[in-house]
Amino acid sequence: MRRYDAVLFDLDGTLLDTAPEIAASVNGALSDLGLSAVAPERVRRFIGHGVRETIARAYDAVHPGPADAAQRDADLVQGVKLFGKYYGEFARLSQPFPETVATLRELRELGVKCAIVSNKETHFVEQLLANSPIPGLMDLVVCGDTLEQKKPDPLPAIHVLMELGISPDRALFVGDSAIDVACARNAGIDVWLVPYGYNGDQPASAAGADYVMRSLSEVAYICAGAPV
Repeated sequence: MRRYDAVLFDLDGTLLDTAPEIAASVNGALSDLGLSAVAPERVRRFIGHGVRETIARAYDAVHPGPADAAQRDADLVQGVKLFGKYYGEFARLSQPFPETVATLRELRELGVKCAIVSNKETHFVEQLLANSPIPGLMDLVVCGDTLEQKKPDPLPAIHVLMELGISPDRALFVGDSAIDVACARNAGIDVWLVPYGYNGDQPASAAGADYVMRSLSEVAYICAGAPV
């Protein structure tokens, strides 16, 4: 008997390595705003809360002094637009992590429902997945602007469970950060983290998950009914 009937996946840092394209797009936006670039490894620490928050953190990191609040808000609005301009060009830099596609296919063969729960806005997710096999392996995709709230609020996870007809005790959340852990905990769902990904400066082991996997393939192994 399989242990879980549905798996909810974070996208950035869990299924896809998106840091290269995010860093390139952020720095393109900053350049157009007349600001200096942020080191890619530093941008990596800003990922997880949605595009506006990523832009805001990068903006604050390189702005030469305290920004006037109104000007900062205007710059961030423009920064998100500029990010979108560059994102279409750089989205091709993102690649699935090595075991992503094989794991999703195994889950489908097992009859396990799969969903993406991302804080990234819909049009960015669509660009990111445009040439990927991942959408065809998903039953549902929930983005940062799909609902009134996003992670760490439990609403996105609860929405997935309701849409798929799955109870919390039969679902697993797989992510890479404390944001994913909080969302899953608030929804009453077991949560596992991948050992790579984007969790600020903290190791995955510090995020409070039920389990930190050695590799993503463990998800299918457990769902097939293997002991933990």
